[in-house]
Amino acid sequence: WQEMISKDVQPTAITLGCMVEALVINKETDAAWKLVQEMWEDESQRHLVNTVTYSTLLKGFSDKPEKIMAMYDEMKARKIECNTITYNTILNHFAQCRAMRRVPQILEDMRASIPPVDPDIVTYSTLIKGFCSSGNLDRALGLLAEMQADGKFLPDEMMYNSLLDGCAKEQRIVDALRLVDEMKKTGVAPSNYTLSMLVKLLGRCRRLNQVFTMVDELTGEFGFRPNIQVYTCMIQACFQNRQPAKAMALYEQILADGLRPDEKTNVVLVRGHLQVGLVDKAVQLVRRSYSGPEAAGVDSQCVDTVLTKLGAGSEAADALQKEIEAWHKRPQRGYRPRRDAHMTVATAFGAATRNIHKENNCGSRRQTVAKEQHSARAVEQSKHPWRRAP
Repeated sequence: WQEMISKDVQPTAITLGCMVEALVINKETDAAWKLVQEMWEDESQRHLVNTVTYSTLLKGFSDKPEKIMAMYDEMKARKIECNTITYNTILNHFAQCRAMRRVPQILEDMRASIPPVDPDIVTYSTLIKGFCSSGNLDRALGLLAEMQADGKFLPDEMMYNSLLDGCAKEQRIVDALRLVDEMKKTGVAPSNYTLSMLVKLLGRCRRLNQVFTMVDELTGEFGFRPNIQVYTCMIQACFQNRQPAKAMALYEQILADGLRPDEKTNVVLVRGHLQVGLVDKAVQLVRRSYSGPEAAGVDSQCVDTVLTKLGAGSEAADALQKEIEAWHKRPQRGYRPRRDAHMTVATAFGAATRNIHKENNCGSRRQTVAKEQHSARAVEQSKHPWRRAP
């Protein structure tokens, strides 16, 4: 950038957008904002600052709602148009920061814009997830009803998952079962993530039999199988209902089916047996979690809890601790050096160039930040391929 300025090469809106995005990607958002301020102060270059520039800046302040509002107020003061992309980005940041108290003002501004900015499916999905995360399930359900009444958009699996997560947190089992029936009627296929939410809720509400029934019904009707996360939730539900034998039966089924228990599964099993007073069984499971070439083990807090139950300094505790220490000292297999987490400026600039060209030239086809995150979550929830025979 400095070389370009020194050679008197005049930037364009695309050039500025590329530079801003390169700085944001490299976590230099304050420097990017300062650059925008400098461009705005120069009346001959003020026209280069546009909606795309600010939308990029907003991405860099995802964990700072105060700065997001300051930037938004600055856009309004400078009469820089906010479009659906801008509003969705702001709302998404508020949802992530649980700053939902700021949402009504943004929605009012959308309606008051000339012409009005209508919410799209990403707007509704972002708001519903935000209200569920902040403990306002009723508001989220009201938004769902509003969207369905409007008829422009249909709820998808991600939206239902957010609502079911809210139901699980507030133990709203009637609403959860109604949403599942609604999914079935509208042809929205549930996923393992959906199933995990339902299992958590039913387990907390002491409906263990319904846990197994729900898993069998949904996996059978929609043709998928529960993954290790679902099994872990089922094991947790067994302990919540003081059924350690059923939890162990599920554990044996996991192994028989060729799935590999992860650290979370092992911790749930060990802690569950400790909670029901089966210390010897918990110790046995700790040892078992460290056996095999691909053993996941348990976390340090779980180990400390087990050692405390055995008695600090006791022969049994010392023997177990030595076994675990020996496991941690074994040669690590398949180790790969970690790639640097940050992109170089050159790499970021290249990515930014493609993105800004798309933003400026592709119009309605461009992908919003919120939509990208929305899609990323869907991809993340489908990353658990089956590793067992039918």
